[in-house]
Amino acid sequence: MRQDEYYQYFVEGEDEEKIIKVLKTDMQLIIPGKISCFNVVEKKFTNARLMNLRYGTNVVLVFDTDTGNETVLRENIRILNHCEAVRSVICVPQVRNLEEELLYSCAIRQIKELTNSRTNGDFKRDLLRESNLKQKLESKRFDFDSFWSRSPGTCYDDIRNEAYKIKCGGDKGHFSFQ
Repeated sequence: MRQDEYYQYFVEGEDEEKIIKVLKTDMQLIIPGKISCFNVVEKKFTNARLMNLRYGTNVVLVFDTDTGNETVLRENIRILNHCEAVRSVICVPQVRNLEEELLYSCAIRQIKELTNSRTNGDFKRDLLRESNLKQKLESKRFDFDSFWSRSPGTCYDDIRNEAYKIKCGGDKGHFSFQ
């Protein structure tokens, strides 16, 4: 990562924010950057939000693909591509949602197994309360190469999964934290 390059992650919710924090800090698997909860599939970027981006920012959009409503997402990508502060837009579609990505990349059959939740419905609450998510992921044989590795399909076919652009590839300590 160059000195004048910045990364800004826009994620759908608090559960994605928690996962991103663990991946970038505790596990050092993704390029560090700032994280904001902002659902890019449902809300359009405003000029006020864009003004907060530093020049040279690589914007990472992490979004679910289970809604099938890509119109706002496409408009946001267009807006970001025309913003002077933005160096690049990196799309990271989650095939269906975060839970499906975790099921695909961990040795679990139900999402509740990751956090030892009583029900699948309790998973998000328990994920946010989890104090050692890194250990939980490792105990369930989290395969980072599988995480965010698939193409979304459906109406998102032409939006490429570019997660490889933020993955550190095991080169821990290579990137400086912001």
